[in-house]
Amino acid sequence: MPAHIKEIANELAHLQQPVEFEDKFRLLPAERLPELQSPGTMAIAAASLKGNNPLFALICQKEAAPRFSMIRLMSRVACPVMMTPVGSGTVVFPDDNIRRFVLVYERPSGKRLIPQAGHPVPKMDEESIINGIIYNLLPALSELSARTLMHRAIRAENIFITSDGRATLGECLSTPPAYAQPVLYEPIDSGMASPSGRGDGGVLDDFYSFGVFLAEISMGGTLLQGRSDEQIIEAKIKLGSYGALVGQTRVPLKLMEPLRGLLSDDPYERWTIQDLEMWANGRHLSPKQVPLPPKAVRSISFAGKDYLTAPMLANAMRLNWSESKVLIQSDHLDSWVRRALSNDDMGDLVVLAERTSHALAATGSGEDRAVSASIMALDPSAPIIYKDVAVRVDAIAQAAALEFFEPGKVEQLLDIIRMKLSQAWVTSQTRTKPEFIAIIKQIEHLAQNVKSMVPGYGMERAVYAGNEGWPCMSPLVGDHYVDDVKNLLPALESMVAEGRIEGAPVDRHVLAFAMNHMRGNFDALLKRFEDPFNRDVYNSASLRILSDMQKQFGPPNLPALSAHMANLLIDSVENFHNTAFRKQLREAVENATGEGKLTTLQSILDNSQIKDQDQVGFDQAQVIFSNLEAQATWLEQGGLVSNENVRHVSDKTSAVISGVCSSLALVLMTIAWVF
Repeated sequence: MPAHIKEIANELAHLQQPVEFEDKFRLLPAERLPELQSPGTMAIAAASLKGNNPLFALICQKEAAPRFSMIRLMSRVACPVMMTPVGSGTVVFPDDNIRRFVLVYERPSGKRLIPQAGHPVPKMDEESIINGIIYNLLPALSELSARTLMHRAIRAENIFITSDGRATLGECLSTPPAYAQPVLYEPIDSGMASPSGRGDGGVLDDFYSFGVFLAEISMGGTLLQGRSDEQIIEAKIKLGSYGALVGQTRVPLKLMEPLRGLLSDDPYERWTIQDLEMWANGRHLSPKQVPLPPKAVRSISFAGKDYLTAPMLANAMRLNWSESKVLIQSDHLDSWVRRALSNDDMGDLVVLAERTSHALAATGSGEDRAVSASIMALDPSAPIIYKDVAVRVDAIAQAAALEFFEPGKVEQLLDIIRMKLSQAWVTSQTRTKPEFIAIIKQIEHLAQNVKSMVPGYGMERAVYAGNEGWPCMSPLVGDHYVDDVKNLLPALESMVAEGRIEGAPVDRHVLAFAMNHMRGNFDALLKRFEDPFNRDVYNSASLRILSDMQKQFGPPNLPALSAHMANLLIDSVENFHNTAFRKQLREAVENATGEGKLTTLQSILDNSQIKDQDQVGFDQAQVIFSNLEAQATWLEQGGLVSNENVRHVSDKTSAVISGVCSSLALVLMTIAWVF
């Protein structure tokens, strides 16, 4: 298994109890099937509840999540010589109540050609290769090509062979595309990219991998057997893939044409399904031999070695970043490109990269961008290379997901987006492709997500927006596989109930995952999360988000989560001024907690109207209290019997008595006049 893929079979050894899945299958984790295990998964027995076909299931890991969007498409393909899923999704295992993602397949006939990577590949005779391998797998390759689906896992240990020599193509969905592929099986540019940054690629990548597999079984290995990854890449660049893998080795005559065609390093010249089918039908084709990169009239010294071609120098610069900065700062590279390679267009691109370096000098990243752009100029077919990151242009979001917790990697991917290195890569291509339009839109979408670094956006949002179905990576959900927002609150409920969350059950990943799925505009609310040290504001905003999630997606009862949030925010009740109000609120909080209603809890604890009403009442009470306090002070100071007050009261009393007497006299006079 590749070193970068985590082994999970031992971690899941405690799973024993059967569980029903999708009302169609019974998963039997106690029955392990290591011979059917794909890298990074655990294979277990499965049984159909509605049929007798022998099945098995792969339990997948969230760190290298399965290909969600491709699963739906592959499940519609009916091809007997290619494993496609008959069921997929998440299920809670009763042993530990953890939700995990599983893929269910029919068991393949036959056994793996080799048990795992690194084992010697057996040499097969011409007839067995043509009839048992090529002819037998043509329907699978044809289906993939017709539907523009990329398998990205064609390799010797993923081919199953029956006792009579017929081949079946293994599964390709349990990990990201090409994530488990050895560098040997990848085209040069994809091999240069890190496993996390290879992406879906194209159908022609699969034909290249198929060509490598044919070379292996026709020779019992290749000329690159035992080489390191970097040695393999260097040999392919220097000699071409066919020259590096096959060279002068004698291979069956009938296989020379497909090997040359499938191993072409120029995607425009590489064989397609039409070429392979024509060859299978007896048509003789003459694959065009791709010329090797032109050699310079004199070499250039770099990092202790001499180089004669631009791609070889670019590959060396990829591996020696600090030395590359020194090379860019001098005029040697431009001079060598123009004089030794006689390539003024390439020289112009190198000069442009140097000028960009000076323009971005104030940011501190100008030299790094200049090195990246210079590598693009020297080898336009190479992936985007920036410091420690090498990624294909369509795989930036995938690389961010897989490398998120690797120190420094996310920051470098963010630099790639902000420095518009993806656009620079597209511009550097000598030939345009229709898919570039979709790639540019994807890049713009990524840039929009990282434009703001407010919680809920940033690289976390780019991960979930750029990778359909990617599970929430927050440590707050633990080992739960949460690829559906409906399962986010149940996962948090479980974690809180187990006492594994102390503070607010909301972080940047929870926010980004939720925002990618929820309806409505929450930008104003997200700003309340900017200061995580302001716990009152952060906790109340968390309650608001969680209650909105419960309102939109359920479940209706979340007792543990409600009690947890009530405990975090109960002190806010004491901030109310009205004693009777506080008592009523405490009772309301207890009732809402018992019901598990975050929405009710939020309406109590994060309600601006209630807070305003309490404040208005408090302000009025303060005015009344101030008046009463002033009167009490006045009385205490003898104000009631003071000369001024007695005079004031006497004057008012005299006026009243005078008025009464006058009125009485007027009444008596009126009576006397009438009678």
